[in-house]
Amino acid sequence: MSLQRTIAGRRLLPIGRFVRNYSDVRDAATAIQGGKILRTKFDNDSTTVTFITKDSPKHEPFTVTFNNLFLRDSSKSPKSVDLKSGQKLFTTGYLASNPSSTVPTKVEVSPDSQSVLIDWKDGDSYKYSLEFIYKFKGSTFVTDALRNSISKHKPVLWDRKTLKGNIADLNSVNYEGFMNEEQKLYKALTILQKYGLTFINDVPKGDHDAVRKICERIGPIRNTIYGETFDVKSDVTTTSNIAYSNFSLPLHMDLLYLENVPGFQLLHSINNSPAESGGANIFVDAFSAARHVREQDAEGYEAMQHVPVNYQYVRDGNCFYQSRPMIEQYDSNESNTLMSNYEYLIKRVYYSPPFQAPFTLGIYEKTPDTNTSPAKLTERFLFRDFVHGLGVFDQFINRPENQFKLKLPENTCVIFNNTRILHARTAFKSTDRWLKGCYLDRDSFSSKLKYLEQKYI
Repeated sequence: MSLQRTIAGRRLLPIGRFVRNYSDVRDAATAIQGGKILRTKFDNDSTTVTFITKDSPKHEPFTVTFNNLFLRDSSKSPKSVDLKSGQKLFTTGYLASNPSSTVPTKVEVSPDSQSVLIDWKDGDSYKYSLEFIYKFKGSTFVTDALRNSISKHKPVLWDRKTLKGNIADLNSVNYEGFMNEEQKLYKALTILQKYGLTFINDVPKGDHDAVRKICERIGPIRNTIYGETFDVKSDVTTTSNIAYSNFSLPLHMDLLYLENVPGFQLLHSINNSPAESGGANIFVDAFSAARHVREQDAEGYEAMQHVPVNYQYVRDGNCFYQSRPMIEQYDSNESNTLMSNYEYLIKRVYYSPPFQAPFTLGIYEKTPDTNTSPAKLTERFLFRDFVHGLGVFDQFINRPENQFKLKLPENTCVIFNNTRILHARTAFKSTDRWLKGCYLDRDSFSSKLKYLEQKYI
């Protein structure tokens, strides 16, 4: 029904409608080499384009029908887009409210067969390139052009064996290359996208502001209640956070009591004593743990997407409360719900026992004179499924074969995804241990990675 809503008495068609299915989506600029537009036809509602490219199935043409509102809304003519800023000069709502503006007066293929010129009834005129037509020929979740927020580098769900098998990649970028060579920066970000963590080696000794420089090479530092940067030192006397003690820390993620959780954390090892003194870092892939729950306990996995877990931080003049389910997914479709494509379904995991507040679900009244309401009964069973799924999750993340453990070497900075990678620390005895950290928003990371992908792929 949603694809057949009527605006001003006209039925809207899907953005792009295939005459045949074709799932092997490739980079548009490569695919269209040697391709050409064969013909077009149009009416008041839609424009149909037939074209052929070198990756056309069986060398047969594609035929795609585009909704006219989609095409008119995509115009980048000087009338539609400010050439200096690249920002639109009209609204989609205006087009929807004025149907005549999306009616073509002329549609013709260019002499070189590489574009379609459309003159619109509202006076706009724009050439839609073959590359544009190819990129927007489909509207499924996995279509690259329609999922610009999704990196082309697929996440790799890992256990200890998998990560150790790729340790050369994780250690392949040093500080000088990261800071001065754009391709080395790109490599580090692709590794971070794939595994959820990466290491920057050979940070200059004595540079106590290096973590800021590394972060700002990607994007602005995220300022939090701990400041722009923070020191994790064994001689800090404050008890406002267990991280400042020499106690062991359980597997967790940071700052889940904030509405906008930082996407990434950076930790620069300035002083870190020998291994026998303790203080080893432990990392676990929570995406891999979530997939394990999905495989072992479908009801528990479903409940973990709905039962709210409460987090709190009430100390030092701060009072933060936030509630969120443990698992967040992208919208499901026939492709990403396949277990083999789970990497495209999982979005974020939230897990931080040290800052967990009491649950507000699973509590219900029951007296001798009243029966439990159907809603409360459903809630009760949902919470039961959640608890079972949480147990499966907890067992998985605490198995040694799923943990990557190391003593973070001095003059090394680790960057990790704060809503994918669980981190912990063993207790330690040293009095001179010093790690300096900061946070980075996921938007900054995603923007930089997407910019570099478009430049180098």
